[in-house]
Amino acid sequence: MSAAPNPLAHFDAAPTVGALLIGTLCSYVLFGITTVQAYLYYGRFPDDPWTLKGMVAFVWMFEFAHAASIGHANYFYAVINYGNPRSLLGKMPVSLALSVVLGAIITTLVQSFFAFRIWSLASNRFVRIIPLLLWITGGAYLVGSIAATTLAIGAKNIPSFLNQYGWLLLTPWIVNLINDNVITLSLVLLLLSSRSKGFQRTSALVDKLIMWTIETGLITSIFSVLTLAFYQVERTNFVWVGIQFVKARLFANSLLASLNSRQTLRALNASLSDSNGAVTSRGGYNGTNGQTQTGTLNIAMTKVTLREDGGPVYGYKSA
Repeated sequence: MSAAPNPLAHFDAAPTVGALLIGTLCSYVLFGITTVQAYLYYGRFPDDPWTLKGMVAFVWMFEFAHAASIGHANYFYAVINYGNPRSLLGKMPVSLALSVVLGAIITTLVQSFFAFRIWSLASNRFVRIIPLLLWITGGAYLVGSIAATTLAIGAKNIPSFLNQYGWLLLTPWIVNLINDNVITLSLVLLLLSSRSKGFQRTSALVDKLIMWTIETGLITSIFSVLTLAFYQVERTNFVWVGIQFVKARLFANSLLASLNSRQTLRALNASLSDSNGAVTSRGGYNGTNGQTQTGTLNIAMTKVTLREDGGPVYGYKSA
């Protein structure tokens, strides 16, 4: 009598359970950074509006819930179903499905915040159409993710869900990628416009903001593209799922890094003030040419506002 075939004989765990594990570990490292960033935020900016503090707390709580859900998904496949590779083709654990909507909530909150920055910077009503569209498409992205999570929980197995409702994952991801690039491009163009109107000191601060905007937007966009690419090419494994685990953390970290960067901007502002001239008691400063330029320089939420006495407001406007 021949022995029963070993289901593990031809099973490669690397692109499935291994991908989930690597994605979860990287995600947990970033969650630790998120937690430290949140701690620093509350310590450094106790006078921020309660709405902003509440949003940071809200994002962190959803980050925690997301971390718990992907941790359980790993436990389900690596421990509960250890030695049972057929479980990868079975019914999806609820925790894995929930990670989709939890990540979408985090992403929508962060992108809505940056869309509000565009609204604050907009010089006319036509530019403000951009954040309105971002809020609408962000809401559609969240609704699509909720629908995908609901259908995934009720699906018979993962392959059948992907075959029937895979577009509910793909379409929101494309919308999310477009929104991310629109936010980055809009902020950079608005900052460049502000830069051309400011003093030399303000221009240096705006240059720093432009660099940070491009860096954070580029990182999240790269991970969005990687998710789409692996989902299209390697849909039968979990590499794209592992990338999604990390992507949600990147959005939360970009938000907190942006808020905490105000301290760096203030230090840079002070350094530039010392090098260009002493700040006067009236809020002006003595330039290197001996002339006194009066005005105020305000940094809030990584937004720079430069107002000359009796003149217009330049640069980032406080929100």
